[in-house]
Amino acid sequence: MNNYKSVFLGPFTYLRPSVRVEAYVVLGLLLLQVLMLFVTESFSSLRLVLLSVLASYAVDFINNEKNYKNLFVIIASTIRGLLIGLLIPEIFPPLPLFFVAFTVLFVNKHTLGGFANSWLNPVALTVAVCWIIGSKFFPAVELPPTALQSRNIALSLIQNNTFPMAPFDVSVTNFFNRRLFSFFGVSVPDGYFSLLWDSHSIIPAFRFNLLTLVSSIVLLGTDVLNPIIPAVFMFTYGLLVKLFAPVFYEGAFFHGDVILAFLSSGTLFYAFFLLSWHGTVPFTNRGKWVHAFFAGLLAFFILGIGLSLVGFAFIILITNVLSLFIQAVENHSLKEFTSSVLMMQVKAVKEGNDA
Repeated sequence: MNNYKSVFLGPFTYLRPSVRVEAYVVLGLLLLQVLMLFVTESFSSLRLVLLSVLASYAVDFINNEKNYKNLFVIIASTIRGLLIGLLIPEIFPPLPLFFVAFTVLFVNKHTLGGFANSWLNPVALTVAVCWIIGSKFFPAVELPPTALQSRNIALSLIQNNTFPMAPFDVSVTNFFNRRLFSFFGVSVPDGYFSLLWDSHSIIPAFRFNLLTLVSSIVLLGTDVLNPIIPAVFMFTYGLLVKLFAPVFYEGAFFHGDVILAFLSSGTLFYAFFLLSWHGTVPFTNRGKWVHAFFAGLLAFFILGIGLSLVGFAFIILITNVLSLFIQAVENHSLKEFTSSVLMMQVKAVKEGNDA
């Protein structure tokens, strides 16, 4: 009996998807967010998304017309534009957004190492600049006087219609309470499924939390996203909110509203789409842990209980700077390790020759 062996022309196995595949996955997930804007007839937001994408295209076209015809360049440019448009309030003036997006991306291309090697997140930088020149378009969410002392601040905001309830909310809530949560002896108040489905935030990326959660599962399940940074960040921020947030508002210890913290301020969207941006995070797992932990600390002190429309953009930028120091330490440690290993090898060869 003859034994046959299979011969493969491609003997290498990739441990994770290529950058091109990652771009396809991210683009597809962002387009779902855009689709939801069509479904909800959010045409003012769609206009801003379109203009920010055109601004991103314009920068790549001006810089290198030949590379602009490359499909990957187009996809990467589209992703940058979509992210910017999704993180800008729907009431922001369209033409100033186009000018700011074009200017920031153009400067980033020429002074911060280009898009592939930029150490500063160009999307977060664009959002921050938009806030600096037009903070009135990022209005703060007003809280009732007694809301901060409440154990469930999100529920208070639902009840006063800050987060409007969807028509189907009561039916869905009753179904899950009766069929699922009753087995655990708990129930979910009306309004939380609406907060997951569509919070009606003026910033598109903050609205569809359920879609963002599903997107995070896809990103993690396909190995497009390393789980260390988002997991450590969410744990650190959530724990600090749960333990200490009420203390600052004369509330009870350990009664922080983690649901509000995660479902407002774009926490989920920023954590899974921008916090691990290529070129802005450390290389080693230990460095990623430190990076994510400090991001969680910053989120607690900048975002607090949530409801910030722009705070996370500055968290991204601060952690980008912090990442430079972490990477410097990583490089120094790598050089020392390499030097010590090489010296051991040289010593071993020398001893062998002398034997």
